[in-house]
Amino acid sequence: MRTTRRPDIDPGDKVVLFDGCGPGCIFHWWITCAVKQDHDVRDPAHDLQLKIYYDGKSKPDVTLPLAKYFGILFDLDVYDVGCAALKMLPKNGFNSYLPMPFRSLRMEIENLSDRATSIWFMADWQKFNAEFPLTDMRLQIVHKSAYPAETYGSFLMADFSGEGFVAGMVKGVRVKDESDGWFHTGGDLWLLDGEQNPHALRGIGGEDAFNMSFGLWDTQTDWIGAPYIHQVGEHTDVGSGYESVMYRFFGPDPVWFDHSAIIRFGSKANDLESLIYTYLQPKNVPEVLTVSSWQLAGPFPCISYEQFEKKEWADDDISTWPASYSADFGQYLVNDRPTEFKLPQQLDTEHGWCDFSRCFRGRKGGNVGTQPGEVSAYAVGRISIPEDGDYEFAVGFDDWLHLWINRNELHSNRHDCGFDVDHVAVKLAAGECEIRVKLSNFDNMEWRLWAFSVTGKKI
Repeated sequence: MRTTRRPDIDPGDKVVLFDGCGPGCIFHWWITCAVKQDHDVRDPAHDLQLKIYYDGKSKPDVTLPLAKYFGILFDLDVYDVGCAALKMLPKNGFNSYLPMPFRSLRMEIENLSDRATSIWFMADWQKFNAEFPLTDMRLQIVHKSAYPAETYGSFLMADFSGEGFVAGMVKGVRVKDESDGWFHTGGDLWLLDGEQNPHALRGIGGEDAFNMSFGLWDTQTDWIGAPYIHQVGEHTDVGSGYESVMYRFFGPDPVWFDHSAIIRFGSKANDLESLIYTYLQPKNVPEVLTVSSWQLAGPFPCISYEQFEKKEWADDDISTWPASYSADFGQYLVNDRPTEFKLPQQLDTEHGWCDFSRCFRGRKGGNVGTQPGEVSAYAVGRISIPEDGDYEFAVGFDDWLHLWINRNELHSNRHDCGFDVDHVAVKLAAGECEIRVKLSNFDNMEWRLWAFSVTGKKI
């Protein structure tokens, strides 16, 4: 079936582009609008607000400027995009090939500009019979931005609760901090299903997440590409050289999750924008016992297991910790000056996960400098135990770990071959319970993954 519309939209008005009852699925839709004129400050597509409502909901599931839906970031003039999921063709022929299953679906577009504009629209879709086993997952698009992002930080691209898979991502970088290449600020980090069956995906560098090599290059393919690159300075081993927009669509190998997903990217003080395209069935996450907020101390040098066994002052009660700590080794030394960390570092848990690298980034240039390695740190938090009884804690981690519960060391293990989950049984009394973890970080199967998951349940 095909639905076509040809409306003119006055300033402040909105029109319905598609209003269909299913079960059905839009497999392709195309839209074009008036192009930018010489006197326009920005492209009109940035002022057309797209809203998508699934299954009779009163609140839209997708709300984005038309340009951003198609990966046009930073309010830039429309540029060509040529991947399998999205195609932006001259002059501004927007084509979406992301399937949109629905029981009912309404697409609206609102003109937020101060002038009238014209729209041409077509949707190619199929309607299924009432017994068709339609998926409950719906296309969702999460847009995040930071102007600028945190120096030595962790840029949150998405936080999902429910079941689904990530189909693709777009990331834009506008260079503000020229102290190091933006691609050296840390790759992508995926923390999945922390409540049950935790597992993680860890990237190396910025351009590596988009499957390129030693920088970004002016190329586009079905699954990966850089549709926008602008030279802003000399390209060197440590300099950024350019600002850019990159995409990666996962095609036949999407990233699945059963309960939750956290997607982050290492950052410096550059302007960042991102889009995550996911198919999601929202669900409440399983209820588990977990720490709500961690207090962190470190980082400490850790080259050998004997060094990991060393009991630093952070092994003592938090009340005895110093107010600050100077890390005077390795990647924390710049021009022979140590990096000082205020203590304790406070970090809210994310679906049972604690990520040390959000607080203890290195300061030297390059991936090896900013991504901590040969280090360890402590995390201390509290859990409310509802009743006396036997409990089991699932502890997911990479490298080496010590686990204390109420100051008694109950578990120690080494995961030298990558991330895995241990299960620890313990008898606990009702009331507050202290969880304490010491975790190392090295190069191995998950490159410098410095995160762990701790969740408990009564057995």
